[in-house]
Amino acid sequence: MKSQYPIGLHINKLSRIISRKVDAAVFNAIDDNITVSQAYVIDFITDNTDRDIFQKDLELEFGLKRSSVSLMLNNMEKSDLIKRVPVPEDARLKKIVLTEKASEISKKISVAIDSVESRIAESLSEDEVHLFLNMLNKIRTDIE
Repeated sequence: MKSQYPIGLHINKLSRIISRKVDAAVFNAIDDNITVSQAYVIDFITDNTDRDIFQKDLELEFGLKRSSVSLMLNNMEKSDLIKRVPVPEDARLKKIVLTEKASEISKKISVAIDSVESRIAESLSEDEVHLFLNMLNKIRTDIE
């Protein structure tokens, strides 16, 4: 039976539009030496400065295989964007730390993402934004 209200379809379409806009904004903000995926990794690490970030965190956050994340991190290390630093409790574990170069790029990435976020919210009142976020959280909770 076909749903009278294709909410999921509309959310999916909106998600793709927003993803394209964010990707384009990020791509325009970064230099040609890094990929959009690397930019998102930099942004994720920047947003989580309150904790150590490990390769496994990136695999879970971005839904990528270990080999893909490992290759990306190797390339980021070669480009002087990250350092892998051993943690005292377990020398096998290496936390991922941004270099100064990546920290500077992070500022550009944040501005790019914020510009798209502002554009999304500018036609909504503050109450509408809160209502929309509450509805999205409710939907996400109900279908997980």
